[in-house]
Amino acid sequence: MLLQSLIDAPLLIGNLPEAPSFLRSRLSLPEELPRLNVQQKLGHLYEDALAALLVASPAVDLLAKNLQLQKDSHSTVGELDFLLRDLSSGQLIHLELATKFYLAVGDELPGPDVRDNYFNKLARLRDHQLTLVKNHQALLPDEFREESILTQQLIYGCLFDHIDSPVLAEPEFLNPGCRRGKWLRVDEVPEHFPVETEFHMIPKALWPVPLELLAEATLEKWSPEETLERCVMVRIDGCEEPYFIAPISYPLRSEITKVPSN
Repeated sequence: MLLQSLIDAPLLIGNLPEAPSFLRSRLSLPEELPRLNVQQKLGHLYEDALAALLVASPAVDLLAKNLQLQKDSHSTVGELDFLLRDLSSGQLIHLELATKFYLAVGDELPGPDVRDNYFNKLARLRDHQLTLVKNHQALLPDEFREESILTQQLIYGCLFDHIDSPVLAEPEFLNPGCRRGKWLRVDEVPEHFPVETEFHMIPKALWPVPLELLAEATLEKWSPEETLERCVMVRIDGCEEPYFIAPISYPLRSEITKVPSN
């Protein structure tokens, strides 16, 4: 499911002025599924998964992963997620990967962890990560310093609108065909769902996987009565889109919350 989602899932962000999206028809499923550490951070997990697809691809050669650009042994200016060579053209490609989730709160788009937000992430991508080669190609290994390098990106994820919002959030550069979902605070659940509704928690490692790919997955049941200290993504019976259930205090960072008993 992880590997297939990297090939098929709609991108959160499409082409950017600094870097177009990588053509995913060049990705290939490996004959033998790799062992992935699903306990690591989501970004690292999806880097490992994408690396497996790139290694299996007959269209590209994966030259480097997490390539650090260092001025000296004490100063690193950044890191290239992947450095590839297109085998048909010989072109070098710097590929950046991101997997992000955002909840529309008025004009703001914070993440499940409110220290993250769409606009800051986009600015960081455009101003720094996607310009690393342009600004610091002299810091690449010797064999790549004189070659033309194209920067491309793959930005996966999902944008969640509040369940009561009359309009959909449409921030700059959002892919019109991106994955979308709904979110609500845990104390709002009784207003929108009958008590017999079944909720199934999607583990964080599977957050980027579209629901249609999760159709056969066995997921743990979740109850709105449980103590909630962070956003949880759930699949709700009868719903075609994922939901984030947020603590009562979201988007403020505060104490553990619990649904009041009726």
